[in-house]
Amino acid sequence: DLASIFAMRNMQTNLLQKKLTRKNNEKSTEGVTQDVADVVKNPIHSERPIGITILGISFIVVAVLMSIAAAMIGTFMAILGSYSTMMNTMISAMGGMFVVFIGILAGIEFAIAYALFSGKNWGRITVIVLSIVDFIVHCATLVVGNLFAIPHIILDVVVFFYMWKPSVVSYFNQEKSNLV
Repeated sequence: DLASIFAMRNMQTNLLQKKLTRKNNEKSTEGVTQDVADVVKNPIHSERPIGITILGISFIVVAVLMSIAAAMIGTFMAILGSYSTMMNTMISAMGGMFVVFIGILAGIEFAIAYALFSGKNWGRITVIVLSIVDFIVHCATLVVGNLFAIPHIILDVVVFFYMWKPSVVSYFNQEKSNLV
């Protein structure tokens, strides 16, 4: 966002001014252009990696689909409950429980997407934990013969290692470096 861009530029300017002051105090102007190049090459604020954007969008898509599914299940159970004479309250109650459960899961998906887009480190940790849990579950289903788990296992491994790339880690640690 715009505020973080201004903060990044302000920090870069302060760093450059400190380096220039140090060089002037040493009565040497040699290497000043190299210091400027270092500040430009290594900005304090890193841009969001494209993989994080893709993950964030996928979490939003899943959350929207879950919200639609919750609305459809709630509607279906309400209609089904109104046609049943013996179990109408039980069917309606089950539908309500499903709607609440799926709604909570959709809210969690939206929260993870927010964390990924805003660079919150807890979002990175959550994605790592979810990829580990998903990996274990799909390995267990592969053992019992589910061959459709293979693409999921590959995706989980890719996501796990991607979340440890230096550019991704620096994106999620930018909040801490901005405070210093």
